[in-house]
Amino acid sequence: MKAIERKYPPAAPLVFHKWWGQGLWEKYGNALHEISKDIPDDVFVVGFQPPGGYTSPNSNPSYRFGYRDDYHLLARGGGHDSSNILPTWDDLDKFAADFPNPHEPGTFDGTKTAIENANKAGDKRYRLGHWWGVFHEKFWGIRGMENLMVDYHEHKEELKVLGRLMLDFHKGVVDRFAELKVDGIFTSDDLGHQTSSMMSPKTFHEFYYPLYKELCDHVHSYGMHFWLHSCGDNTPLMDDLISAGVDVFHPVQRFAMDERATALKYGDRISFLAGVDVQYLLPESTEEECRKGVREWIDMFYRPEGGLLLAAGNGILPDTPLENIRAMLEEVTIYGTEIYK
Repeated sequence: MKAIERKYPPAAPLVFHKWWGQGLWEKYGNALHEISKDIPDDVFVVGFQPPGGYTSPNSNPSYRFGYRDDYHLLARGGGHDSSNILPTWDDLDKFAADFPNPHEPGTFDGTKTAIENANKAGDKRYRLGHWWGVFHEKFWGIRGMENLMVDYHEHKEELKVLGRLMLDFHKGVVDRFAELKVDGIFTSDDLGHQTSSMMSPKTFHEFYYPLYKELCDHVHSYGMHFWLHSCGDNTPLMDDLISAGVDVFHPVQRFAMDERATALKYGDRISFLAGVDVQYLLPESTEEECRKGVREWIDMFYRPEGGLLLAAGNGILPDTPLENIRAMLEEVTIYGTEIYK
């Protein structure tokens, strides 16, 4: 809390620093536990059962974003765009009529149990309600990326209807987390690619800014913080994200964003869950280079009043040497504390 609100924390809190990417546990197994068991987790992260895409994850067939049962007949082969959840706007009314309910029974049972167990154990850590995918990720997941790029110009009103549906759903999810007294909400919306944002600032402001503003306002009405993960270059969108009310931004992706310029320009207006580079630094450097790179990363975002939390930039890849994972964990723990002394 002190770090987010710039109240002079004693250290940079650690969260999502033990982000084991796909294939990492299969490669290293229990060795990952052994090298990380003495490293603190400063935030208690808890999720819920989100809706499915094409199919429901529970016994209610409507707890999904899909609205039809013949998606297998639509596939043309290839990637996700080969079979869209909403392939035509002509079906928007059918899609909306079968939209999932955020108050679906049972989807927060595990959440409630985890929090009750934490309470019984006397766990006083910051509590973060978490799920992946909020607006843009849902839009392209439902319409397909190619269709979405056209929708920005030719189907604006339909896209705004979809945005309203998604906003109301996520406000309902926030309500349920608020009932369980979490301190913050963390979701994702990969808005950038390697060299810029996925849409122009003008397009973002028209379609996404109003959604973010209302959702952030809703989160803040409960006294909670809003955390956002967004991969890629988000530089063109940062002013709007801050204006909308994003409190914590992750990861400031190295080699996609200018991390030094970002820290200098925005560090007094937003807190950073600064994600250590998992594309190049962790997998390709020597152990000493890794340690040096992590310390330099911390130096870039450090402010004595706070505003810095530390994480991995994304899931740590299986080609990452075990000694580099340990080196990163040690540096974010030790140097992330020493720098505040």
